[in-house]
Amino acid sequence: MTEEETARAGGLGLQVVVLILAALVPVAWLIGRRTLPPPRPAPLILNPAGPIVALGQSAEGLMAGPTPTHLTAPLETGGAYRLEFSPGGGDQVARPPYRLKLLGPGGNELWQGSWAGTTEQKLQVVLPADGLQSGPHTIVSVDTTGRLRSFPFLVP
Repeated sequence: MTEEETARAGGLGLQVVVLILAALVPVAWLIGRRTLPPPRPAPLILNPAGPIVALGQSAEGLMAGPTPTHLTAPLETGGAYRLEFSPGGGDQVARPPYRLKLLGPGGNELWQGSWAGTTEQKLQVVLPADGLQSGPHTIVSVDTTGRLRSFPFLVP
């Protein structure tokens, strides 16, 4: 074989190897990716006759008041607390939507969301008891005018 034929055969072999590797990339991607859907949280099934705890607003929007609402220990494992409060505090100056935050002991943020209800409406929040630490918690509501309202409660 001449030198040119040897180079052509080597180049052809290299092209075949590259094409085989390129064909294996999608196969490796299919093998390596997750084939199961991500786990979703199980819905909470609540007793409609169960207690609903009404949270009171703290004075001057402070994170804690002199008498925060005391929650009782849930009767069953995997139970939940149903908390009801008015994010606008009944104030006619409040403007929805409201930005809501749940703060745990030490002020660390556990959850946040928004709600576009009216100032008179009350909102129910369902919190799984397993996800809450023992100690003071606060739900903070901020309307579009920037006015802060907080609803403190104690978890046993």
